[in-house]
Amino acid sequence: MTRFILLLLFVISYTGIQAQVKLGVQLSPTLSFNRIDDDEALVGTGNDGIGGRLMAGILADYMFQENYYVSSGLFFTPKRVGIATTVDTNPVEEAYRLHYLQIPASVKLFTNEVALDTRIYFQAGFTLELKILEDNISDDVTLITDFRPIDSSLLLGTGVEHQFGYSTIVFGGFSYRRGLVNVVKSTNAALGNVVIKNDLFSLDLGVKF
Repeated sequence: MTRFILLLLFVISYTGIQAQVKLGVQLSPTLSFNRIDDDEALVGTGNDGIGGRLMAGILADYMFQENYYVSSGLFFTPKRVGIATTVDTNPVEEAYRLHYLQIPASVKLFTNEVALDTRIYFQAGFTLELKILEDNISDDVTLITDFRPIDSSLLLGTGVEHQFGYSTIVFGGFSYRRGLVNVVKSTNAALGNVVIKNDLFSLDLGVKF
């Protein structure tokens, strides 16, 4: 894992020297929630609320044509999984903390300037996420005994960026990551089979150089 991350950082840095690439940092206050398919789980099983998280990382935008960019990077992405169900007539609410290293692969389309040095962008793509931590943060029985090591999401976003001087760009926008993978690997027999997919809604703030 460490070698992979170092290789990714080297490739991003090398590409930034050889081509027209903007490197930057991004902070994203995020709402984390999940969808539950309970067709084979206990009757009445559903999600349990929304959690606030903070996603952060580095990004690289490579211009392959005017106003068209390929965007990637490496992000620390925390998520929350919440379940509400009934076990032996007793209501159970349980929450889990999941941490991932996320690698997005997306395309950004920019408009022409809508104001001086200001452009709007639209983003679409996918993410690959590698789990680095899972933790039960509730005191109830452990309904999910193991999570899958990999997650993936559809990525959609939009925002505005403004250029200061020759090379500094600040940006702000919103993005939505809709989970595509059932993150549950194994469950307690009391829960049965359940499909859980994670979603994130983020406010994206950052600077590129």
